Amino acid sequence: MKFAAALIVGLFLWGCEGNRTAENTEEITVDVPADTARVERTGRTVDERLESLRGWMNEKVERGDTAIQREMPQIKEDFRQRSAEIEKNLDSLSADSKVEYNRMKQRYERWENRQERRQNTPLDAAELGQWQEQLLREFDDIETIEPQSMREAYLTFMGVVRAKRKNWTQSDWDYVDNVYGRLNQRRRQVEGQMSNSDRLKVRALQAEYLTLEGAADTQSMMRNMRN
Repeated sequence: MKFAAALIVGLFLWGCEGNRTAENTEEITVDVPADTARVERTGRTVDERLESLRGWMNEKVERGDTAIQREMPQIKEDFRQRSAEIEKNLDSLSADSKVEYNRMKQRYERWENRQERRQNTPLDAAELGQWQEQLLREFDDIETIEPQSMREAYLTFMGVVRAKRKNWTQSDWDYVDNVYGRLNQRRRQVEGQMSNSDRLKVRALQAEYLTLEGAADTQSMMRNMRN
């Protein structure tokens, strides 16, 4: 009798515990902000897509002409798709981000025009060698630049750009930009062996170059419009 009574009590308590467990496992719903929902559907917010576009463009600008010309059809399609994704949610961007996006589009258009011009009018190898020597001086043999010398090579390059850029024609900038792309290719090869301070300095110099080059492109475009 005692065993039966204990068994009945045990079954009763187990049933109660099961009810409590069922009660405590009811589905919980949480309100999700609209922006977060968009992230779940698309994987990224429009600001993240803008950041991705910025990195994509920087990577393309750094590459050499030969690789770019071979991949140009795919690059055009990539830019079209990336822009379309941003355009769909353009209203979600802040005013500053919209300004930046417009600048990036203009920058890409200038860059694409430059690439097409180079394909139609290839650079002269002998003249390119002269520009490389003028811009890099003792670092003109780009493939041999050591990691510890990369910072000084960029400083040398930018010193010449700052001093002489105002007198350069659009054709001159094509040669300068080709040397810049070759220097970037070598930097990527040795970047893992560079110090953090050297990498940061090189990035700052790259940003300065792109600013000066963009200003030169804009001035050239305005002159062509006036003519």
